[in-house]
Amino acid sequence: MLIVNAASNFPSPLPIVAKGEPKPGLLGLFSQQPLEAFGRGQTICRDGDPATHVFKIVTGLVRISKILSDGSRVITGFFYPGEIFGLSPDEHCLGDAEAVGEVKLRRLNRSRFQQAVDSSEQLRPQFVNWLCQEMASAQARMILLARKKAEERVCDLLLTLARRAGNEHGPATEIEIPISRVDMADYLGLTIETVSRTMTNLIKRGVIQSNTRYRFTIRKPALLRSLADGGDEYDDLHYIPPGRQAMRAH
Repeated sequence: MLIVNAASNFPSPLPIVAKGEPKPGLLGLFSQQPLEAFGRGQTICRDGDPATHVFKIVTGLVRISKILSDGSRVITGFFYPGEIFGLSPDEHCLGDAEAVGEVKLRRLNRSRFQQAVDSSEQLRPQFVNWLCQEMASAQARMILLARKKAEERVCDLLLTLARRAGNEHGPATEIEIPISRVDMADYLGLTIETVSRTMTNLIKRGVIQSNTRYRFTIRKPALLRSLADGGDEYDDLHYIPPGRQAMRAH
């Protein structure tokens, strides 16, 4: 599935990846479509189904995933209010689209969407620019999974959520992580234990603060950015790793 993302002022990717923000004209194509509601865990479209519609999320969070031959699950993306997904180059859905929580969306027939873009001198360049941003996002995700270590991946996700929740003045310091540790692991290509351990370490070091189950405060944005970029994991002078604490005790 070629997944297309629109305005993203949520919390990407993750990406959960960096999201493009198309002009209102593209989103306006959905304005007259009826509102549909999906409950937590409900499937919107299945892997291999004909890709007959394009979807715009109004509220909630949608997860795109695939089941591999060994039975394991890989999450390829999350989509937030104001984002669009469902375009596929081969006319078949290349993943299961599921509601993470309560979701409301509008759908538009794929052929109508394509005809509207093809026939509009205003929408065509917006759509091309949009796709270019998607390609850049996909490349960034490949680098994330291929080259980055576990801590870098988790920190990168937290930064993405901060950017989503931010505004023109910069990323937010109060963020929401609306997905489970299992989803985080399947999206980042890590185990649940690794994700939980990494989050716990970031909390202990004071990089982030846990307010509720899903809400966090970024207390050290500069250090978080450094860790996401592969900086020295112990470059915080106020943090002494457990192993080094034991060495000092002797």
